[in-house]
Amino acid sequence: MTKKKILIEGWRGINHSYAMVNQYQLLEMKGMGLELQHLDLPFYDEKWNLIDNNSGFEESDKQKIASIQAADFTQKQDITYRISFPYRLYPAQSEKLFVFGTSELQNIDGYIYEDRLQEGINNRSLTVVTPSNWSKIGFLKAGFDESRVVVVPHGVNQKIYKPLSDLRRKQFRDALKVSDEDFLILSLGAMTPNKGIDILIAAFATLKTKYPHLKLALKDSSNLYGIRIRDVLTGLYQQNPKLASENISKSIISMSDNLTQSQLNGLYGAADCYVSPYRAEGFNLTPLEAAASGTPIVITKGGSTDDYFHESFALHIESVLYKTGNTTELKPSLDSLIEQLSLLIEGKASRLNNSFAQQFIGKNFSWSVAVKKLIDIFNQAKSG
Repeated sequence: MTKKKILIEGWRGINHSYAMVNQYQLLEMKGMGLELQHLDLPFYDEKWNLIDNNSGFEESDKQKIASIQAADFTQKQDITYRISFPYRLYPAQSEKLFVFGTSELQNIDGYIYEDRLQEGINNRSLTVVTPSNWSKIGFLKAGFDESRVVVVPHGVNQKIYKPLSDLRRKQFRDALKVSDEDFLILSLGAMTPNKGIDILIAAFATLKTKYPHLKLALKDSSNLYGIRIRDVLTGLYQQNPKLASENISKSIISMSDNLTQSQLNGLYGAADCYVSPYRAEGFNLTPLEAAASGTPIVITKGGSTDDYFHESFALHIESVLYKTGNTTELKPSLDSLIEQLSLLIEGKASRLNNSFAQQFIGKNFSWSVAVKKLIDIFNQAKSG
């Protein structure tokens, strides 16, 4: 049987979410008997680089990713798969074209390279790949036929993201200056408004009065987006001076350093819960990685994470849909967040089952499962 010739056009080497997805997928594809080539597209931000924004993979994995043959346009490719931003919908030389994208706010206005949206919609060789049913809606609203928009979820590498030993957990908690008696809440990401950090801070301030042993660790992605958590906190303190009280502010741990995948696993595992009261996400991989690391998660109900929610490792924050013009987001309930966190702090979340959680994630949300589904879609899709 002839090997499929697949050209991937995307980002490697950095820790942007699209680049990370691409690299995890490449690692899986390497072992599937495919003939792969890769074209490195320009980074969205010219300041991004392999030092300041390093992916954090182990050297052996970096070498595997880097070893993929460079694109050779003198050869005929069966499939082109693009995974970068903005979305490049222009025609490919191959018979089939796949373009990865997310629509956090269920709207892709301004997301298209050279504004060639209609050209992409009209191209019957093009299939959009998106990671959640929530995100899919944005592409349907833009005019893509439903048969040309497919959902392929992201995954977790459980060799990296796994429960910590007691010793390793203590080492990471000690590094954060968190005692055995402390209850540590963790959240990380771009710190943009869609992440709901303001809601988390409000919940933390309320809970801190009842649970003095509560601590909160926040890690930003300022190396990519330039938004530092300390600046976000300063803005929130100015809006609500009560949040700036010494009792609250001294219990918040702020982090901006770029971490390796192994260090991220340690950070997830050091926490007692991971919280994402998001307003809009395309998939929201970090809570799933935290769950694979053995940490219960608290996530907004009604959004992209509904695709992987399971009561063995997750609690839901009630929310309502909120539409403004052509965008859609969620309004997480502060009271619901406080209620769910209280259950965890008091040890009353009886449905949590870490052993089952590990099995569920491995069976349904490994990178192996995700990439096999992606390859099946490559094979089944019709050319123009």
